[in-house]
Formats: sequence, structure tokens, C-alpha cells
Amino acid sequence: MIQEVLDQASGEHYLAIMLIIVLSGILRGRSVPLGRVRQRSFWLTIAVCLLLVLQDVLEKYTQLDPARRTMRVILSITGYSLRPVAVLGFLLVIWPLDKKVWYLWVPVILNAVLYSTALVYPDLTFGYHENYHFYRGPLGRTMFVLCVLYMIQILYMIRVRFRDHRGTMFVNYLCAAGCIGSMIVDVNTDGVTILSAVLISSMTFYLFLRTQGTDHDPLTQLWNRLVFYEDCNTRKNQINGVASIDMNGLKLMNDEQGHDAGDRALEAIGESLKRVMNRKISAYRIGGDEFMLLFYRCSREEMRQALDTLDRDVQAAGLSVAVGLAEATEAKEPIDELIRTSDQRMYQSKSEYYQAHDRRGQR
Repeated sequence: MIQEVLDQASGEHYLAIMLIIVLSGILRGRSVPLGRVRQRSFWLTIAVCLLLVLQDVLEKYTQLDPARRTMRVILSITGYSLRPVAVLGFLLVIWPLDKKVWYLWVPVILNAVLYSTALVYPDLTFGYHENYHFYRGPLGRTMFVLCVLYMIQILYMIRVRFRDHRGTMFVNYLCAAGCIGSMIVDVNTDGVTILSAVLISSMTFYLFLRTQGTDHDPLTQLWNRLVFYEDCNTRKNQINGVASIDMNGLKLMNDEQGHDAGDRALEAIGESLKRVMNRKISAYRIGGDEFMLLFYRCSREEMRQALDTLDRDVQAAGLSVAVGLAEATEAKEPIDELIRTSDQRMYQSKSEYYQAHDRRGQR
């Protein structure tokens, strides 16, 4: 009988076990080429899901004998406490590295304390009738509510930190919807389908981050040179403005303060460019200290406003950039001509900057 239960339990978790193995293999010895994710949080999700598989198998064993009631309660408490941690691990993957995470754990701890009351007061969360059948108390669905709240936060963070007008984030939203759907199923069946959903979402998100390394500049996370020329070719009919941007004084900064300081400056400029990006403006790092903006059907006022915002933001960081803007006329100049014009105006701006400053900073 015990062997039958174990076989049944392992069969129910076949997909989750396979996903754990596959995702562990993907993660082992590799790192996401982005510095803004918490790589170890992937492992937290995997470890918790593995523990939940073990917990469910053992709980199936305790269901065979009412004499194991206390052990079953403890295992159920463990399951209710760990399931939100699996979702939290996914959230921590994309949580900004410069933000504290301790308060994200507070709901998990309170949730564990709440379900632990089942040992002394089962009517509050869950318990078992005299015939050993499970019943849920008025606060028995708290864990599911917490998981949904974490998933909503995940959706928000994906939207804020990895917004992508190309539509590739649709897959991640779809996976998140699958997680929420699995939670709804779990509410009614008290199953553990959420494990597979979270693992699938984590795997999909990891692969998305890996593919971003081919599209994005690893230092600034802006679109890279290849994507710039691809967009110039595929969206040329929509482009009505190009801005060439070059950092002033990078060579002097590298010579006097070191290349780490130069990299931090380039990152700061990248962050400033991200703040002017929207569905009508794309930013790229072409190489070194060279950046580009492409404007899609923007008015002259929108272009000027974006560049003014960029200039103020860069100056606030104690840096300087040379900018050249080329706007398309009704004649629709070829994109190559717009780039050439914007480059010329940028170099003119750069020349004026170095005429007013120590030329040692010129690269």
C-alpha cells in the first residue's frame, strides 16, 4: 500500500521533477548575462519546489493511517508555508539589486505562523474531521491570496524593469497567467499544480534573460549595435528622427579615475537614456561611448523634449554628452543620410565642448 501511494505521488509530480532537473541543468555553471537579476534566487525556487514534492509524498503516506494525524498536520503546515516561498523566489530573481528584500519575507513568515495554529486551533485555517477528512477554516486560503499578490508584484516588476515594445515579454505574461490559473485550481483541489507553473515560468524567464544577451549591450542593457541596424532596416518607414550621442571626457576619466569609473559613467548615461525611451523612442549603445536614439513618427517638440530631458538628467549625474539631431523632412531622407547628418552635428557639438574645456579630455 505504501509503495502504491509513493508511486502515485511521484507520478503526480513527474512534470515538476523533470522541470527541476532541466532547470538545474540550465543554471549549473552558467550565469545570466545581466547584472540586474539575483541568480541565486532561481536556485531558491528550485530547492523549495523540490522540498514541496517531498512534502507531498510524505503527506500521502500519512493519509493512510489516522494515527499519523499530528505528522500530517505538520507536513500540511510545511506545504502551506513553503508554497509562497516558491513564488517569492521567482519575485526575488527580478527584484532590483539595490533594494532591500527583508520586508518581502515578512508576509511569508506571518503566513507560516498563521498556519502553524492548526496544531492547537484547527478551526482557523485547516483541520481534519473525525473520519480523517480534510476541511478548510475561514483563513485557510490565505496562502493562495499571498501567492497571487506575489505574482501581481512579479508582473509589475517585469513591466517596469524589462519592458519590451517588441512583444517578447508576452510569453512571460502568459506564464504568469498560468501560475495564477494554477493557484485557482489549487484552491479547489488542494493540489500542487502551482509548482509546475512556477518552474515553467522561471525557466521561460531565465531563457528570456539569456536571449536578451544577444540583443542588449551587457553594460548598459540598452539595445546593441546589431539591433540598431536591424531597426534602421525594418522600421525605416517609421523613423523621422535620429540622434547621435557621445560622452564627453571619457578618456580623461579613464586615465585619471580608472576604467571602473568610466563604466559607471556609461551606465549612468544608459539609465538616462532609458528614462526617455517609450514606444516612439528607442535607445541603443553602438559601442564605446557612442549612443543613438531613433524617433518613430515623433513631432519636433517630442524630439526636443526628449533630448532636453536627457541633457538635464546627464548633467545632474555630473556628466556631459555631445548630441546631434537629424530630423526627416517631408522628402523622407534615407536613414543613412539621417545618421550621417546626426553624426556631423554631434561632432560639432563635441568640438565646441572641447574648445570650452581642457582638451586633454578629448578622446
